[in-house]
Amino acid sequence: MIKLNMQDNIQKIIQYFTDWAKLKVKIHFYDNPHAVYSKERQIWWASMGQNIGSEQNGKHRNFERPVLILKKFNAEMFLAVPISSQVKIGDYRYVFEREGMKYTANLSQMRVMSAKRLLRQLGKLAEEDFENIKQMFRKMT
Repeated sequence: MIKLNMQDNIQKIIQYFTDWAKLKVKIHFYDNPHAVYSKERQIWWASMGQNIGSEQNGKHRNFERPVLILKKFNAEMFLAVPISSQVKIGDYRYVFEREGMKYTANLSQMRVMSAKRLLRQLGKLAEEDFENIKQMFRKMT
């Protein structure tokens, strides 16, 4: 019975990777108009993908997750900090409140992303929270 459950999990993961690979190809060739309009401090839904091990995955059919644009390098690339609605405390996590709900920015999972991954804007992080996250980032490097 345990083998059957493990086999089911393996099949599920294979399907996630297959679905992500198909979507990733579409994203690669997509000419994203959002790239021009994205700015630092904004929060966007972005296609994060199906990742490996403890890396944060996206959810739903677009493998999406909210991300904070911490640093915009150019119109096509930016440094993203994934955001979770699960509040977790830790050295590389920053908890903030937005529209009456608490969220966690997970700096240990930040990465450079293509603006082609941007799906839709959620809003903007409060200036004080953004400055605090930038301070955390500086202490990490």
